[in-house]
Parts: sequence; C-alpha cells; structure tokens
Amino acid sequence: MTDDDVNLNRRRMIMAGAAGLGLLAATSSTARAEPPSTTNEDGTPVLTPQQFGAVGDGVADDTDAIQAAINAARKQQNKIVVLPPGQYKVTRTIVVGDHEYETPGEHLNRFVLRGYGMFGEEPSKIIFHQDGVGIRWEASLGGIHGVAFDAPAKTANNVALHVARNSANTDDTDVTIVECSFLRFQRAMESVGRGFLFTKNKVAVCTTGITISWPAGEIPGGVVHKLPYGLRKWLITDNHFHSNFDAIIFNGAPDGDFRGAVISNNLLDIGRRLFKGSLTNSTITGNVVENGTGNAIIEITSGGHNLTISGNVIGGFDTTPGAWGPPRYAIQFGGSVEAKNVTISANTFNWIAGSPIRFDRPADKISITANSFDHWNLSKASTHAAVLAMADATRFAISSNAFSTGGNPDGVPIRIAGALSESNVIGNVFESPALVAAGTIAADSFVESEPGRFSRLQLAAPKGGAARVVSTATEGIAATERYGGYLVEGTLAAGSGPGVKGGIDVVAVNGAGSAATNLLCATNSTNEVVSFQASVAGLIPPVDNARDLGSPDAALRTVHTHEARLHPYTVATLPKAADAPGALIQVGDGHDGKPCLALSDGRSWRRIPLADPIG
Repeated sequence: MTDDDVNLNRRRMIMAGAAGLGLLAATSSTARAEPPSTTNEDGTPVLTPQQFGAVGDGVADDTDAIQAAINAARKQQNKIVVLPPGQYKVTRTIVVGDHEYETPGEHLNRFVLRGYGMFGEEPSKIIFHQDGVGIRWEASLGGIHGVAFDAPAKTANNVALHVARNSANTDDTDVTIVECSFLRFQRAMESVGRGFLFTKNKVAVCTTGITISWPAGEIPGGVVHKLPYGLRKWLITDNHFHSNFDAIIFNGAPDGDFRGAVISNNLLDIGRRLFKGSLTNSTITGNVVENGTGNAIIEITSGGHNLTISGNVIGGFDTTPGAWGPPRYAIQFGGSVEAKNVTISANTFNWIAGSPIRFDRPADKISITANSFDHWNLSKASTHAAVLAMADATRFAISSNAFSTGGNPDGVPIRIAGALSESNVIGNVFESPALVAAGTIAADSFVESEPGRFSRLQLAAPKGGAARVVSTATEGIAATERYGGYLVEGTLAAGSGPGVKGGIDVVAVNGAGSAATNLLCATNSTNEVVSFQASVAGLIPPVDNARDLGSPDAALRTVHTHEARLHPYTVATLPKAADAPGALIQVGDGHDGKPCLALSDGRSWRRIPLADPIG
C-alpha cells in the first residue's frame, strides 16, 4: 500500500466519521430509536457507533451502540464500522458474528473495524470494564485497523480480542490486525484456528501478547482444513511488545505442528519470552529482545523442523543483577523436540545466565554460523556452553562464530553430552583453551583444536592447490622428531600456480603423535588412490600402485621431506627400462654385487656407482 493509498483511506474514514457525527447532531433523541440510514451521502456503506447513540466520552456506556453498528453492517455486502476519535466504554463482550452475505454463492465475511489510530497513537479507544472477552471475532477475512484496546486494570480473565469461528471451516480465520494498541490485559489476543496478520501494533503491560491454538473436535471442510496442513500461515511482524510476560505462545496441536509462521522485526523489552510453543517450517528473524527474564526467550516445545532463526538480537540488560535478571537460555529446543534442518545464523547473544543455544534431545542437520556470543553463562556453572547439546549432535555445521569466554573462564563454548558425528566445527574465533567438549567426536567430524588448527584437514578441490601439513601433536615430542611435515609443489600447463594432481590425506603413523601423509592421485572416478606416502619412514610409493604423482602436464617438481628412501631392487627384479624413462632407482646388487643407483634412458638401465663413504 502506497502513502497515497493510506492518505486516501484516512480521508474516507474522516468523511465517514464526520457524516456519522453530523447525522447524530441533526437527529433528535426521539428519532434515534429508528434505525439510521446505512448509506452516507457519498454512497459509501460505512457506519459509526454514533449513528446508533454512542457518546465516546469514556463515561457513557457505549456497548449497545457499538454492537448495533456491527449488527447493521453485517447486513451489507461491504461490512465496515468506523470509530471516530473518542473513548468508548464497554461493559460486556462485543460480538462480530460469523455472518454470510445473503446472496447465492457469496460466502465472504470480511468485516472491518476501523479507528483513527496509528502505531503508538490512540485516538479511537475502546475501554473494556468487564473481566472477560472484550471482542469475540467470529468472522473470517476481516480486519481491525487503528483501534486502541484498554482496560482500567489487568484482571484474571480479561482478553481484548478473541478470534474464533463457530460455523463452517472453524479453522479458517485470516484476520488482519494493524496499527492497534493493547494495554493491561491478561491476554491481548487469543486466536483459535489458522491464519492472521498482526503488524505494527503495540502490546503493553499484558501477561501474554498473542496465544494461538487449534479448534477442538472435528473440523468441517476438505483436506486443506485438516491437520497438519491446515495449521499454518501467521505473519507477526513489526510490533512492539512492552512489559509482556510472554509475547507469543503457540499451543501444541493434537496431530500436527504449527507451520508457515513469519515472526520478524518485533521489539520486546522488559519481557520474558518472545516465543514459546509448537513451530515448524517457519522463520524467526530480525527481532530485538532485551531482558527476557525467565527460562528461554525462544522456546520450541514441539515440531522444531525446518526453521530459520537469524538476525536477532537476544539477551538481557548489561547491568548488575537486580530486578531484571538475565534469561537462562536464548534459544531452547526443549520437551520432546528432536530438532532437524535448523539454521541459526547472524544472531547476537548477550547477557545470558546460562546457554545461548540449547538442544535437549538429539538434533540433526543444524547450521550455526556467523553468530556472536558475549557475556553468556553469567551463572558460572560448568554445565553451560554457548552451544549446548544434551544428546547426540549429527551433521552439525558450526562455523564463523565469535565466542567470548563466558562467565566461566574454564568453560568450553561448545558442549556435546553425546556423540558429535558427521559434523564440521571450523573457522570460529574463541578465547577459551578448548573449543569443544563432547562425549565422543567421531572420525568423520572435522573439529578445530585451536584457532586456525585442525585435527584433520580435507581439501575439497585439491587440484590446482598447494598444501602444507604439519604434525598436530607437539606435547613430549622434540622438534627434530616431528616428522610428517612437507610441502608439495607442482607445475600446471595452464600456469595457474603450485599444485598437486590429487589431494592429501593425513593419518596417524605411530603412538608418538607424528603424522603420516598419503598423497592421492586423481583418476576419472576418485581422488583417493594413494600415489605415495610421506611419513617418519620417508617417502614411500605403495607397492600396489605404479602410478606417478602428477602427469606430463602437471609433473611433481619439488618434495621437501626429512628423508627420501628408494625402493630396493635387485638385478633380477629390475623393471623394464623402456617403461620408466628418466626413473632413478636403487639396485642392491648392481655394482659387482654391491648397491648402486640406476637411471633409465628408455632403452636400458645405466649404472651410477656410489662414491666413497662420507666421514
């Protein structure tokens, strides 16, 4: 909607309100008993409560007038009631019925209640004095725009807006609430069913902002109204939740999980939770939460599949503990949730009492990237971590995060109670002595032992690249004994620089911690054929592989190694010289029965006698 559209809508509302007020002033009290015209002078079918006797001074009871205006609008094809500026006292529940226009084939509800408010402004205010529901909204495809809902005091059961259908397709609500205000309610909004847009609203001093649940009993309609597909589509964006105990609660459904929710760009200050409940196939992005006292700011209690949680700022106050304690967790997958296919990225976690991210159950395919963790584990408990998995962690990708030491300097940023398998933990920045503590770390996982170092290294695209590999174990090993380090350089015909045709594979060579390195030769189907191995024993070609490393276009140029040991041949076992032109070999009995070197010229082996001993 453009600014011109907004201005045009505002002008229409003003015209409608003025028409209603003018009609009220021109009509005698005796005539008010007669139903007023439902058509304004400009032909628009818009009604106001003033046409039915509302005063709007906050003192007179306007309940009957508002209900009469709604009832009259229900008989029109365009069902619109406008609330001119004023304070409307209401003492019992207002009902917007689940109506249908009396035309064959026409089943559109689309009731609209409009006020003159904008975000933070409350010119059109309804004040509910009853301990119960303020407005029960039964019509689908409707909208509430620019209305402020207030109560003199929060009571045990007061709810500003209760959305629930009671006729065909009881799951189908689809109500839009825009630029409204909710103040001093036990629950600002309670929706039973699927689908609504809640945007640019202010919710303050309420116990709960929004609660969502699923209708009880059998749901009429086809498959789109059945679980789990029916439970979907919520847009909750750009709202200000202030002093809420919980901003958004999705109550779990009996046979399906809530899906298709977009919770974005909301501000929650001095609250407890941004979200709690069942969620899958959804995104929580761009929200700012400061304080969040209680258990977890985002708490997933069921579902937990196919979620993106990104770009949020989540944490407590940067002050000493006082009235507003920090949250225990920022994001928690609790209950029976086994999180799967979840992305948690580009979030800022700050001032957390315990663990910023926690998984209570086994989790699979989790990406945790580019997050910043600061001032976590303020409780200084040894059981917390920046990323805490209380069971197995499978196919985790944890990379490019910045971890502070947290409240416990001896703590580790990533703690896995079970097994870490098929996972990568690389490229992170951290201050603690160790990055990961796990029950077990499987051999198929790549985990950095300190910044910039790895317990295992794999080149995804080794062709055209160069690599230097050094032993990762140094404790108790003299510098002169740390074998296994070497540099391989190659020359490519295209001139793209040093490289190896194939790749490298680092393996353990002995109990001292030195590394052996297999150089791998590329074939048409694999990069895992060993060409030769460099280890403490030297440079050794495998006996079952006659391939050379490289090729005429990418030949081996230089090998820096501690020792090169040639395979010992005898005169009886010499290979054909024609098959190895340019090859240098050792022949144990080639010079009068004594060792010598031999060089192939392509036709025969040429003896190179060994000189006098050194020293």
